[in-house]
Amino acid sequence: MCGADEVDKVVVCLGACAIDMMFTVDRLPEPDEMVFAQGEVGFFAGGSTGNIAAGIGRLGYPSRFIGRTGDDENGRRLRQAFESDRVDARWLAEIKGGRTAQTIIAVDRTGQRVIYSLGGEAILQKPDEFPDEAMEGAKILYIGEVLPDVAFEAIQVARGHGAIVIYGPGGGISWMDKATLRGLIKLCDYVVLSRGELSSITSVKSHTEGASRLLECGVGNVVVTLGSDGSECHLWGSDSCLSRVSHAPAFHVPDVADTTGAGDSFASGFITGLLEGMEMGKCLVRGNACAALAIRKVGAREAMPTGEELKEFLRNVEL
Repeated sequence: MCGADEVDKVVVCLGACAIDMMFTVDRLPEPDEMVFAQGEVGFFAGGSTGNIAAGIGRLGYPSRFIGRTGDDENGRRLRQAFESDRVDARWLAEIKGGRTAQTIIAVDRTGQRVIYSLGGEAILQKPDEFPDEAMEGAKILYIGEVLPDVAFEAIQVARGHGAIVIYGPGGGISWMDKATLRGLIKLCDYVVLSRGELSSITSVKSHTEGASRLLECGVGNVVVTLGSDGSECHLWGSDSCLSRVSHAPAFHVPDVADTTGAGDSFASGFITGLLEGMEMGKCLVRGNACAALAIRKVGAREAMPTGEELKEFLRNVEL
């Protein structure tokens, strides 16, 4: 593992952090139906991009997080959580009088969940809020849930620093128009999407066809998480006519506790594989392993593996 002083392996993560209020239920309710929470309600540090920054830190790599919180108790909890996971939170802005973003997450006995966002301070609001100095010495910029103007500014700054740009739009797919979204995607070296997100962007069910459509937009690599089917990376072949696919099967997990954060954990593993210069297949395997470890526990960030846990898992587990 690398030390925190190895600036050539720094990842900057731009997006949202939030406090997740989580509880378990026997099953998710139908419309107009009431179900009862089981056990205690837990409060956890969350937000997809915040989770990825923390996951990278847990794996032993230096990461920086850029986002916002309110100047309330939840904001202080999030800052402390970043610090405990060795994430540089110097660029986590505290908005005076603001309320830190929160979500409510219900998880059923199979590990499936529903998520409700309560809003609040989470992401940068203007392009000039993105700090150029945060990119100094960074090798990768990961962009998560952001406003388009902020994303365009961040990409321009990252290019000026010679950084790789990875985009995982996540929830942004639901509120960003497709033309803007595609405009952002084509500026990035990698886009990381779930199968459902890819279908939503491209309006096709086949993830292979969907990935090909995004490649045609100009993105260099389309990484798709496929749940129990593993993960893939699609890129243009050497003849620039046919796409080439790297695939890694999922690891078998007999007892799934909670799928919340599986995609975030995958992204952390995948990104650190890129940092180490691993070939694509190994980056995907690393991401799949992190996701498999995460879904064995309840919680998004708390379930993410450490570097030692990941190494031990990869030494002993079979596909």
